[in-house]
Amino acid sequence: MNSNRCRVQQTVELDIGCTDLTKWKSYKHLFESYIITCNRKDILSNELKNDALDIYFKGIFSLCDAISSLSNGNHSWPVIKLYYSVFYFLRCSLASRNIAFIKNNGIYTLKIAEGEIPIRRDGKKIRGERVSGDHKTTIVTYVDLIGEQDILQTNTINGLNVYEYLMEMRNQITYRERTFKEPEFNHFCSEISSREQLSNYILEYINDSSYAFCFDEAHICLAVPLKVALMAKNELKKIINTESISKEKRAVLHGLIASLRLRKEFSFMQLIDI
Repeated sequence: MNSNRCRVQQTVELDIGCTDLTKWKSYKHLFESYIITCNRKDILSNELKNDALDIYFKGIFSLCDAISSLSNGNHSWPVIKLYYSVFYFLRCSLASRNIAFIKNNGIYTLKIAEGEIPIRRDGKKIRGERVSGDHKTTIVTYVDLIGEQDILQTNTINGLNVYEYLMEMRNQITYRERTFKEPEFNHFCSEISSREQLSNYILEYINDSSYAFCFDEAHICLAVPLKVALMAKNELKKIINTESISKEKRAVLHGLIASLRLRKEFSFMQLIDI
């Protein structure tokens, strides 16, 4: 099976001298002492910009796909897809801030700046629980590095930050509920089971300057992904100067939400047409 890994990961592997992925773990001691030099900084920075754009597409595709499912009256898979969109947008936001994730028998971040070295991010304990896996590690790292620069971290819901809450929702539906509950419509405001109301709420969530919907259980599952998408897009545009998402990929995204008949000037479109 081919492994089309992130560009920064592949570049660092080659810098260290690893050309066989099956032997990458044996390079761990060299990886942990890897230092970004002046000569390599610009190369890694350019690779990370491209990685950020790819990650953004994964996020916006997941968001559009979830909205498409919601417009058809479903709710279980949309919660999972919306969580994944947030996961990708957090990764994109960090990449846009020059923070790359790299794996070598553990999850590390590498700030793309001269003199920086990899920092291990998983394995520590938060509130008595060991941090492990891509998802928990990404959330903990984002919260640690970004903090209250992100307005969504200035409040909690049921004692969790909004990203942990959405991850728990995904875990509940995936692992703790024995079946999906369709045709019931749960986890979202009941009104958005209507396509017209879904379009209206998308606009309302995006334009909510108070962020109140993001801390309301009836709205959080869609409101937060939309706000995080906007934040990720704004960070991405700071580092991407040329046309971002290709015409072909934008067509795919437009196709996913075509049934909603969103106007071209509709604020959601700015997330696609970047």
